[in-house]
Amino acid sequence: MPSSSIRPSRLPVLALVATGLALPGCGLKNILPGPPVVVGDARAAYDTFEPSGAAYTAPAPDRPLVLPLQVWGLRYSLDVVLETTHPDWIMHEYARIDTVVDGQPKSLWIAKDADTSFVQTITSDVPDIKSWLPEIPVPRHPGALSVTDLSAGDTEDLRFSYTNPHNQAVEVHYRGAIPIKPANPRNGNTMGHSRPSLMALLDIHLYNPGGEAEVTIGGKNQHIRKLYGLYPMKFLLAQTQGGIAITDFVEDAAPATASSEFQVVRPGPGVDWPTEGIERWTIAADGWVEREGLTKLRYHFVNGELDRAEVWQPGLDFPVLRAVFQPALPDMRRHFDGDVKSRFVVDVAGQEGHGMGEIDAHWDGDVGVLDLDPTAPHWFADRPMQSRITVGADGRERVQTARVGDLSEK
Repeated sequence: MPSSSIRPSRLPVLALVATGLALPGCGLKNILPGPPVVVGDARAAYDTFEPSGAAYTAPAPDRPLVLPLQVWGLRYSLDVVLETTHPDWIMHEYARIDTVVDGQPKSLWIAKDADTSFVQTITSDVPDIKSWLPEIPVPRHPGALSVTDLSAGDTEDLRFSYTNPHNQAVEVHYRGAIPIKPANPRNGNTMGHSRPSLMALLDIHLYNPGGEAEVTIGGKNQHIRKLYGLYPMKFLLAQTQGGIAITDFVEDAAPATASSEFQVVRPGPGVDWPTEGIERWTIAADGWVEREGLTKLRYHFVNGELDRAEVWQPGLDFPVLRAVFQPALPDMRRHFDGDVKSRFVVDVAGQEGHGMGEIDAHWDGDVGVLDLDPTAPHWFADRPMQSRITVGADGRERVQTARVGDLSEK
């Protein structure tokens, strides 16, 4: 669900260090996980609220608060990651998502296949898959995913069967030790994964390299790819992903049933987009604006200014993602003079300071603009984005966030 010369699925390369494997001198430090980028008092300083200081030239209009950027996050309780030498595909990933539905624990599986253009597509029989987590703008492929779990003791024994987005039958059998060790450090390198669409961070909270893997695609056995011709790319992980996403949506107060609600429609008109959705958002008296779902999105405003945003997954007692903005981002419903600068920090899965950056807010005529500039770590810093907020003749607010800068691989 996030450039270097290494293929984007290779974030688990940390296992090479764990096993003591020596690699050619190729800048290995540039692809390994790292520590947090903001810690201690420096991180704690973000939690003190500061108003934006914007010099507004108009009062706040009677329209919904603007969600000026799109946060996202998702935790995988178990994640089988494999690479094969198949000419159509780079990586195959099989992730279990644990959640709670109607007070009862529930798990679901998704398959993710990355093609040679580094585009990752989700395959699952989740109902209405295009509207499933619509804030994460990656392609969806509806289809049955059969999972047979014969795990016992300390060993995972899993079989997956499905038809991939190229209409090829896929059979996978993975058997390996259940991961029990956290990565150290655990701020996972995204390895170029989904660079065009996601400003992404990873927390690798469990991992185990190796195991036994058999993969057939289109009825043909596939070889597991070896990193530098030496290390087989097969891993069992538990990880959390999150960050800021490109987006296109319209906020509309008209369909709401109460003044404390508004509607978000994805995507806006005239856009070819991989997901879609019509969402009900609620406005609470304490400044939180929320959307329920497989993940709960929460944005906190003070006098119309956004100071933090969170993503929560049912069953967890911590947010899978928290982004804090200081000073707060200005109220993008209202014109103001000049540039308003802010900085931000991103925590993932309760781990503080995995990412940081800067934001410049200004007006370009009648368009509100946020320039989002991630600064650290380096795999986060190469994904700048820009949000543009416009108001239609019907009074509806449209938020469009796109990648900017060089999208070529580095």
